[in-house]
Amino acid sequence: MKCKKTLALLLALAFLLAGCSANGGAHAFTAETLDGGSFTHEDIAAKDLTIINFWGTFCPPCLAEMPDLAGFAKALPDNVQLITVCTDALGNEGKAKALLELAGYEGITLTGGDEAFGKMLEDIQAVPTTIFLDSQGNQVGDAVIGGQADLQGAFLAAANKALVESGKAEISLAG
Repeated sequence: MKCKKTLALLLALAFLLAGCSANGGAHAFTAETLDGGSFTHEDIAAKDLTIINFWGTFCPPCLAEMPDLAGFAKALPDNVQLITVCTDALGNEGKAKALLELAGYEGITLTGGDEAFGKMLEDIQAVPTTIFLDSQGNQVGDAVIGGQADLQGAFLAAANKALVESGKAEISLAG
């Protein structure tokens, strides 16, 4: 059941963000972050590519890939960002924070938000799933679904495909 909700969240997020634009499109949203901050469509517009990884504290493949995800996020250039959405963080904030800290992930994790964001959470069906959004909030490239034996290789290839589709230059990872 959680897998169906997770995939539905992924699809809803993609559709919601597809309507966002750098000019504050009709589908503007505000999401809460695990550290108490906020994340909006303006944060998407600030980067050439936003990589969004959906995961859950209940998901062994999600937890297994988290250290690789943390390393990947740290190696990204400034024009690309990776954020996560913990699909079951509400009520599990302490557990989610502990898992992220253990994995070495220091980036943004979304946990909840306004009505538009909440609607997205109802529709995700599987985790881990990762999507790629251009600065306009449009999904580009192909989603990466399921755990990856070579996460950095798979995500870098998918990110570069998404960047090329958006008319942007390919990237390489630091270090």
